[in-house]
Amino acid sequence: MTTVTASDLREIEDLLAEPVAAAAERERTTFAEQLRAGDGTVVLFGAGRLGQLCARALARAGVPLRAFCDGNSRLQGTTVVGAEVLAPADAVRRFGGALFVVAIWTGTARESMPERVAFLRGLGCAHVTSYAPLVWAHGAEEAPFHAFDLPSRTLAAAAPLRALAAHLGDDASRRVFLAALRQRLRGDFDAAAPAAEQYFPGDIIRLSEDEVFVDGGAFDGDTLADFVGRVGERFAHYHAFEPDAANRARLMARVQGLPVGVRDKITIYPIALHEESVTLSFTDQGGPTSHLGTGGNTSVRGERLDAILAFQRLSFLKLDVEGAERAALAGAKASIIQHRPQVAACVYHEPNDLWEIPQRLAALLPNSRFYLRQHGFDGWETVVYVVPWNER
Repeated sequence: MTTVTASDLREIEDLLAEPVAAAAERERTTFAEQLRAGDGTVVLFGAGRLGQLCARALARAGVPLRAFCDGNSRLQGTTVVGAEVLAPADAVRRFGGALFVVAIWTGTARESMPERVAFLRGLGCAHVTSYAPLVWAHGAEEAPFHAFDLPSRTLAAAAPLRALAAHLGDDASRRVFLAALRQRLRGDFDAAAPAAEQYFPGDIIRLSEDEVFVDGGAFDGDTLADFVGRVGERFAHYHAFEPDAANRARLMARVQGLPVGVRDKITIYPIALHEESVTLSFTDQGGPTSHLGTGGNTSVRGERLDAILAFQRLSFLKLDVEGAERAALAGAKASIIQHRPQVAACVYHEPNDLWEIPQRLAALLPNSRFYLRQHGFDGWETVVYVVPWNER
């Protein structure tokens, strides 16, 4: 069982009490101090999107990039943004005096940042850090990047962060919150294993036999399969929203494979949940990271959940819509207020999600219990669960 100590609670307050100016100074100096401990050059561990972001930051700062290293054998021997890609062991042998910056931070990871750091140290690296200090100092043009932002900007939200801490309903939630603060404010990543049962943690969520489930971001039906595995045919209706065409095709195929008594209670919508009825730019990638935003490769219809349900009952709202959660909530206000559903909403796609989404839900669902669970490594798949009192 996870227990929060008095020391943990003091640390939460100490982290949030740091002056913004002190955080800004730490942003400016930490990477330079790490660089001086080595030979003044860098090797980036990870040649993907984050690694390339870090390479641009290094180029702007005039810091020599020796090479990338990457465990993907298909990348080894190639060149990325002008730098060769080596196997990690080869990079350590050739550039052992460099500062190795771990530039791997992804929701699909099967290990934590501390494990990546330990891997490099095990190869003989004397100087290893995460990407955070580098991006603090030289990557302001690229930040925010998913949940990552500068500590000084995060501290500007100390008041709503304190309010969230006071609202959390159990010690496990407070531990997740503390880990998030350590990572966002100090670059200290937690090595804890992800929590199981995403969207349906047994110590929080109770499903009834008359559930009306709204799945915002239904993807290929993974949440639907989990839901049906738990309740069978004992539910009222399942509304699945998935604007990505390829994802939706896989979702429909999954539904077709279900028993008729289940299949007939599922409705699929080629719609993005939004705060208004509007045509939206959409990046259709055929995977879990398809998202709304400017510069998309197609367009989709956005619609308010309130307009779609039109006063129909709602008992559970799940939102994993790649940064559009706040817009989806704005379009579901009337339904949430009227029906007081349980809610599971992702709070890791953008930095402010961690406090703004719970803040909005607290206004819509007073007298509710709030919980946080992290279902991935390094802050990924962090979900806020809201369970109204006296509803279950």
